[in-house]
Amino acid sequence: MDQGVIDYIANVFDIPKLTQHVSVVQMPLPLSRLAEIPLDSGVNQCQGFCYNSKKDVFVLACINSENTKQIIYEISPTTFKVVAKYEYSHKKLLGHMNTLTYNPNNNRYYTTNAVVDGYIVTPIEADSMIVEAPIRLKEKVFNFAFDKDRNEYVSIVPLTNSHRTINYYDSNFNKIKTYKIDAEHTDLNNNGAYAGNGNTIFTTLTTFVFVDEEGVVKNISPYTSGMEVEDMDYRNGQMYMAVNRKGKVEIYGLPSLPFSINA
Repeated sequence: MDQGVIDYIANVFDIPKLTQHVSVVQMPLPLSRLAEIPLDSGVNQCQGFCYNSKKDVFVLACINSENTKQIIYEISPTTFKVVAKYEYSHKKLLGHMNTLTYNPNNNRYYTTNAVVDGYIVTPIEADSMIVEAPIRLKEKVFNFAFDKDRNEYVSIVPLTNSHRTINYYDSNFNKIKTYKIDAEHTDLNNNGAYAGNGNTIFTTLTTFVFVDEEGVVKNISPYTSGMEVEDMDYRNGQMYMAVNRKGKVEIYGLPSLPFSINA
């Protein structure tokens, strides 16, 4: 998340601090660097990242600082080479592309654009890569994930420096439930999302946060400082993530998690 995103989150709510038992892992998670992704001119950072099980490719969204240009790369999950790319100039519909998630049931990606319009989710048809009309929600939407086990969407929105709200939507984008949680962090930075069997994972600038199906923060695990985990997804039982690190875009792997989650 950059300063523009932080400036965007100006409408916050006063909510009481939640008291929850949280298991905090002191040792950083053992992320393994797998590849650096060479970027085309005109884009300088990654944002959304997901796995397309139909094509068997990772999908990486990269943007420029002004949110006026986007390039979506398809990446081989075995060689980590770029196998296809798609260029856009859709500030209104795509813009910052905060997160990217894939719904195999309708073969569409969904991305959010909090910097420009904080209430829309934009679908992209995954074969044609055509950007479709946005879906406007009643609530702000930020980090977004599709839970294929439950056929639901999950949205994570920063409220205050440490608090987040998690909204759950059915397949027609009707809100089912919402929780307010304490991610125990000192600023609004909130990146990425993965959802599986009702459980949710997202990251701050320094930690992975695991939330169970009842909205309880079960685990907060640090990762190495100096890198920003932007988004993540699972493939064959292993988590992969897109990272901005020292001006480079890199892919990392995490073979196991310090907590149990359906992948």
